[in-house]
Amino acid sequence: MFGAVIGDANFACPTARTNNLLTTQVPVWCYEFADEHPPPLAPGTPPFPLGAPHASELPYLFDLGGRPRDLTAAQHRLADTMIDYWTRFARTADPNGPSSPHWSRHTVLSLAPDHILPTRTTQTHHHCTFWNTLG
Repeated sequence: MFGAVIGDANFACPTARTNNLLTTQVPVWCYEFADEHPPPLAPGTPPFPLGAPHASELPYLFDLGGRPRDLTAAQHRLADTMIDYWTRFARTADPNGPSSPHWSRHTVLSLAPDHILPTRTTQTHHHCTFWNTLG
């Protein structure tokens, strides 16, 4: 619950507001990293579930100081897909390619092991209607 509150208030909802503003001006490819069981970024775990906290996608994309990437087979497939998306975007300004699920501009793509698909749950799942009234 604590992780959801912090994630919604500080990350998901402000990011959704920013994405909505940017999509009126430029092409935007938005994603939500949704692996509920990513490898920890640092030693030790808090006494409550974090889900997919901020920066938890980084071990899927980068070698973080020689630490082994302790990923399941499904997480490795997700990492490969994410690396393909990021590489194509850097090369062509479009993340799409023939071997990955299509990523539409201005749509949030949910990235989870063996579950990559567009999502429109930001307002409901993250309670952004509530958080937007406070900001």
